[in-house]
Amino acid sequence: MAGPEARPAIVFDHVQDAALNGLSVQGTQQAESALRFIETQDVLLTAERLLASATAFVQVEGPASAAITIDGGVLAKAGERVSFKAGARRESVKERGA
Repeated sequence: MAGPEARPAIVFDHVQDAALNGLSVQGTQQAESALRFIETQDVLLTAERLLASATAFVQVEGPASAAITIDGGVLAKAGERVSFKAGARRESVKERGA
């Protein structure tokens, strides 16, 4: 690559019923987040690791996003664990073991 990567590592766009277990992802300060969920529902993230600093671990977008669970993980390198945009509600994400 000619320059720093500014895209999230994973984008879920209108995804329903997904699970990621043991995900390790490189963060970057150039991207808004390491993961991006757009109008996404019923997602379980467990044992995730953020390997390099990032502005946010996951960015949740849209009012239809719901039932997203982040269960534990090593996310100390994230500026914020979750950011919300485009009408996403804080209650759409449940954090366990934060």
